[in-house]
Amino acid sequence: MSAPAKLNVVFKPSGQSASVPRGTLITEAMLQAGIFLPLDCGGKGTCGRCLVSVRGEVSPPNQAEERLLDSEQLAGGWRLACQTQVLGSLEVAVPDTHESADSSWRIDQGDLEPVPMGSPVITAVECQAPEPTLQDPRGDLRRVLETLGEHEESPASRADLATAAGITRAAREHAWSLSLYQRGEELVGVAGPGQGPLGLAVDLGSTKLAAYLVDLATGEIIASRGRLNPQVAFGADVVTRLQLAISQPKEGRRLTDLVRRALNGLAQDLAAAVGADTGRIAEMSLVGNSAMTHLLLGLPLEQLGAPPFVACLDQAVDVKARELGLSLAPGAYVHLPPLVGGFVGADNVAMIMGADLDRPGPCRLGLDIGTNTEVVVTAPGHRHPLFIASAPSGPTFEGAHLSSGMRAMTGAISQVRLTAEQEPVCTTIDGSDPAGVCGSGIIDAVAEMLRAGVINSRGHLDRSLPQVRRDGRNISYVLVPAERSATGQDIVVTQADISQVQLAKAAICAAAATLLSLAGLEPSDLSEVVLAGSFGSHIDVDTAKRIGLIPAVAGAKYAQVGNAAGRGAQQVLNNLEARQRAAEIPAKARYVELSGEPLFNTLFARSLAFPEDGD
Repeated sequence: MSAPAKLNVVFKPSGQSASVPRGTLITEAMLQAGIFLPLDCGGKGTCGRCLVSVRGEVSPPNQAEERLLDSEQLAGGWRLACQTQVLGSLEVAVPDTHESADSSWRIDQGDLEPVPMGSPVITAVECQAPEPTLQDPRGDLRRVLETLGEHEESPASRADLATAAGITRAAREHAWSLSLYQRGEELVGVAGPGQGPLGLAVDLGSTKLAAYLVDLATGEIIASRGRLNPQVAFGADVVTRLQLAISQPKEGRRLTDLVRRALNGLAQDLAAAVGADTGRIAEMSLVGNSAMTHLLLGLPLEQLGAPPFVACLDQAVDVKARELGLSLAPGAYVHLPPLVGGFVGADNVAMIMGADLDRPGPCRLGLDIGTNTEVVVTAPGHRHPLFIASAPSGPTFEGAHLSSGMRAMTGAISQVRLTAEQEPVCTTIDGSDPAGVCGSGIIDAVAEMLRAGVINSRGHLDRSLPQVRRDGRNISYVLVPAERSATGQDIVVTQADISQVQLAKAAICAAAATLLSLAGLEPSDLSEVVLAGSFGSHIDVDTAKRIGLIPAVAGAKYAQVGNAAGRGAQQVLNNLEARQRAAEIPAKARYVELSGEPLFNTLFARSLAFPEDGD
């Protein structure tokens, strides 16, 4: 019996295409075509982020689509890609949200300082070995190792099969004049003379991958790039992805494959940007939360997805890059620092290093705000000078689960001010027409609405105002009317959006207060609040304090330090002392699992309301 005929699906405007069986969801065809559209709801048909326009034969609208789309949209060919099946040859127009364009995921220039040097993990050794003859028929690897032994104080003594094969090829290409990359007693790479080793430091976030190509001889960052984590096509938050991977192991393997391919693509792009081959990348360091690193490594997930949220392993990992499907130097390793516990992963250790929170100093609060916000309190003189937790803040501050939400990229409203007449004035990233609201924009909007009395301390909208509209059960405040938006639809802040902000800020506020209390400290003891990560570096500190997202402490310093986790990944890339420092952090820490901490639940309920004084 012949296999069923495949149907061709073409995506516009990119021209990418996929050939799929009848009945395939459009989102599946997108994945096959290499289009990674963020699905905040994980494909359940509740977020509306996968809105596309279709021309061709598809399945009829289901209840999820009829609930989110009006009759005019459905009649115009608009559908939810996660709910619509391909029934014939199809053309799909994907709206330009900029979210899957690499240019939208830029690296902040402040994150590109040279990497501190120390005792190196990788060293380069120039070698001129004698050519083999009938009188000297030693094997290629032996010949190179013995030549090194004649000239080096600490020569390498071994190489794996892949590196040995690379040496054989390179020796004949370069007349036995070689640059060898040494890691301890092992040769891990080889190149032509004068071609020094490169390193790749990666911050594997749940939404964004940030990668830095480093000259290992100088510590200089010679190229950098950000990219959307393709796993967003399976859900905005790590819990959704974990649940999918646990319940459907095949999909879990797919999540693993997607992120490995993305890392390979980053390595290739960065190497090409400096005219190098990926074979010169002799070492890679990678940090991420526990879920991200478990998925990357293909480790068991069941024990991580349920209380007490135990990692498969929590020590530092050194694994051959090729075992992860990464095409770097033939013997290159990937190094992952240790994790602290639960969902507090190697990215938190890296953030602590990047922000120097493990160094002696006064009481400080560190926040790396994201889907899971890492919270660190330094407690000088305490048996555990670091108190650490992961706050379940959700993806609200990444623009997800908001009615007009989008991530921080072109067209996103990032600043909001209300005039004396309570008219909103919105500023977008890159000054383009407004297309939605990102995390910093929603904080600004809510803070201004609180200041102006548009909402009260409980977050309730004043329905008497002309900017407040009611459509059935939906109550919303219009930031940008449809005629002035890039999407042709109103950009609004709904009552449900305000509730999402309250839930997210309450989780962060309660987590910080819980750690302070367990350390025997008060908010007034804080001398510094450190805001890390892309989001933390771009929010307005005053508006964040106004809504109670971060504590308002008189006399405290507020430092926005950029991608501290990425900086920590750079530090451990080629520095043995930095790796030792990372290894010591979990021992200094008291990890607090908030789900089992009664005080957190009490403080969370108290933190839902906004501060009474909105000024």
